[in-house]
Amino acid sequence: VLPNLVFAESNISGWGKAKWGMTFSEVTKLYGLKNWELGDTPISKLKKKVKILGHDFAVAFYFDERSANGKLYKVTIARFDTTKRDSAWLNSIKNILVEKYGNPTLFDVKDRMKISMWIKSAGQLKLTTLTGKTVMCAIEYISVRTEREKL
Repeated sequence: VLPNLVFAESNISGWGKAKWGMTFSEVTKLYGLKNWELGDTPISKLKKKVKILGHDFAVAFYFDERSANGKLYKVTIARFDTTKRDSAWLNSIKNILVEKYGNPTLFDVKDRMKISMWIKSAGQLKLTTLTGKTVMCAIEYISVRTEREKL
């Protein structure tokens, strides 16, 4: 008999209610998105920050084209803190992700930066944390579908 934890592991098919391949219009109906960001990459951010363990995070949605029909392929949630420098909560973030997705597929440490990656059939999850003068936490949800499958 396999432990229940094995069955608890989730695939990475998007972030929250937003799933890979949803159009910009569909995601906008689920979440209040701002207008497109300037630059070449079609990015739209949430109007409001989300709270994770009492910390405010900005959320950015990446689409394959800058239109109402642009399809979602990546979501990034990030926090940069240059004031508090409290980094104890970063381990709690990783523990929450391990509880939901199982142990990371890959793990790397570069000086004060730690990178954990989960690779599943529908998507990847990358957690990057940095401690020091700036405390940074970035969580990237990335579709693994090919361009053809997304369209």
